[in-house]
Amino acid sequence: MFCRYGKCPGIALLTLLLWAGCTLEKSSPVENAAVESSDSDALREGACEVDTPAVTGPAPALEEAKGLPESHPPDAFSDEGLSVFGQIVASTDLDCASAITLGELVTCIRDHMPRSGSEGFVVPTTAERLDFRGVVGKMLNGHCDFALPASLAGAMRLRSFEDGDNGKTYCVLMEVEDANADGYVDRGWGTFIVDPTASRELIHEAPHPLADAETDLEAVEIFKGTDSRGFLLCGAHRAANAAASGCDASYKEADCAHAVANMFHPAVLEIDAFYGARPHTQIQWHGMATTTCASLGAYASQGLSKTPLAGTNVLALQKNASLHNPTWVVGVPGGGACDLDATDNVGGRFLNGVPLASACGTDATSATGEFLHIEQHIALRVASGWIAPVAGTFPIAFPTPPTSVTAKPGAALVALSWTPSNGASGYDVLRASSSGGPYAAVATAVVTTGYFDKSVKKGVTYHYVIRARNPLGVSAPSGPVSVKPK
Repeated sequence: MFCRYGKCPGIALLTLLLWAGCTLEKSSPVENAAVESSDSDALREGACEVDTPAVTGPAPALEEAKGLPESHPPDAFSDEGLSVFGQIVASTDLDCASAITLGELVTCIRDHMPRSGSEGFVVPTTAERLDFRGVVGKMLNGHCDFALPASLAGAMRLRSFEDGDNGKTYCVLMEVEDANADGYVDRGWGTFIVDPTASRELIHEAPHPLADAETDLEAVEIFKGTDSRGFLLCGAHRAANAAASGCDASYKEADCAHAVANMFHPAVLEIDAFYGARPHTQIQWHGMATTTCASLGAYASQGLSKTPLAGTNVLALQKNASLHNPTWVVGVPGGGACDLDATDNVGGRFLNGVPLASACGTDATSATGEFLHIEQHIALRVASGWIAPVAGTFPIAFPTPPTSVTAKPGAALVALSWTPSNGASGYDVLRASSSGGPYAAVATAVVTTGYFDKSVKKGVTYHYVIRARNPLGVSAPSGPVSVKPK
């Protein structure tokens, strides 16, 4: 089909497109900016869309008209472009190589996502979801230099990305394959980014890119600005496919907040497994229409409709948001001004203790503190307004000592591993030749939860301890382990 994913190959083709039967419609600067509600099915449909800006009310300064993706199809009047009509063109990777900052990278990724009504989301198989989850786990443990499983290797790319603003290096898993070279990725599977040197155990998530305008860019900038551990982005418009979600027929199967047969939900599960009993919070950033909860600018919940208990992070975030932004009105459950409580959010249900097998249809009855859901009007979807409130709600904690340290002997090496420490931006590996020390560092600022010590001699017993570090200081050492290389 020539007009695909709600976009036409070029404005210059207006006459040809009308002949081909495309419907032209006027759109806002970003898709659905006027109806960007994460609790509404009022999502635009259309065979073809021309990005003609429309004024819809106050919007962030970063809101601007968006044209075709960087790798949009060639002009159909060219020899190359004519081939689009009759055959599959050569495979192309949409790797956003020109992006210099995380914001530019996520904007580029968003521009190549399957649009509303495109049927561009491909439901991953169970094996693909398990493989994706495994990659997420390795990334959280600081690894970024391994080969992707065969089920993902063609569609996705794992890469290091140095942000041009802060100079930090992030690990990025993103979809790149565009086999028909139409300018859109082929599956709509999404993106996961890890900061291996983070000090806050927060994961910022954007489950409704395109539909909830600018929440994708907002979430990644808050991730970056708060020194948080991870960023998770859904890979397609929530209404990309017409098929219903297997969890709730009132939502579509590409809706990452209300379906489980995607890559977003396995990532939520793996993040939770990575932390285990250690505290962490996954924060989802959503958008609500200007007429929804009209007396508020934002609405924060824990996935429950009941009034939050004193001392909970949702109340702290409400207080800090108002403190740093005196004109904002931020509501929470119990006030009667809004009912976007995220009680049907499948990730929120699971994080709040609902068994995995029941997360599709069972509401949570209590909050664990591991899930926050933020609804916002368009004017508040600006990262600069939220960075200080989030940082104040989740202050950096002194790193805890690593646990479960193991040391395995190899041929002229020792393979060390340990359980991650909360708040650790890096680890120091210390070694001694005598039990009890003194210990000397053999490696510092290690970002993975493992290390190969190759400066050892066969038949000599070595003793190791591991320390965690972050901007506040260095933890007490782990318990010692001893090993004799082969």
